[in-house]
Amino acid sequence: MLRGIVFDFDLTLVDSAGGICANLNALAAEKKLRRLQLAEVRRTIGWALADAMRSFWGDGPIEEEWLPRYRSFFEERNYAGVVPFPETVPALEKLRSRGALLGIATNRLTPLGIVRAAGLDTLCPIIVGIEGFSPKPDPAIVLEALRRMGLKAAEGVYVGDTDIDMKTAVNAGVTSVGVTTGNHGASALKESGASHVIEDLSELPELWEEIR
Repeated sequence: MLRGIVFDFDLTLVDSAGGICANLNALAAEKKLRRLQLAEVRRTIGWALADAMRSFWGDGPIEEEWLPRYRSFFEERNYAGVVPFPETVPALEKLRSRGALLGIATNRLTPLGIVRAAGLDTLCPIIVGIEGFSPKPDPAIVLEALRRMGLKAAEGVYVGDTDIDMKTAVNAGVTSVGVTTGNHGASALKESGASHVIEDLSELPELWEEIR
């Protein structure tokens, strides 16, 4: 029996592309790096941030300078530009009312602040980032979220918008649900291991009742 749902964060629960792009470009201006376009940033959302930076600007002082400064920009701006999709909160409320345990597992290093700023921390009280864990598609953060819920892999669902998310779900041995609010369509999500695909989170409560 399925009892818990773990979500990816960016482009699954929230539209964060504008905020991420703005803060990367603030970093680019300060460090005299190439300015980025929203479309190219959006394609990398879901990657480990160090890998995204490397794809934009090549090798550089990523861990020592770029990552800490990027994160400080986000904090200074109170995570502006990160907004839940319109269907996110109603879907989460319905799922909680139907007994689902909810959490978040994301490739962000320390996601509590941004989840709280988006107003989702009370709906998804289990929040796991990659501090101390390997990034997705390694399944560690999904399994850790389930562990904190007191659940086994067979009792869990992972919901995400990328091929990496679906591969993570497969690696974790959980039920995989792809959502097409990000960079991947239904066919790409299925090819990457999605057991189910929904257009947006408004469809998830009904799917939950069918598969649980």
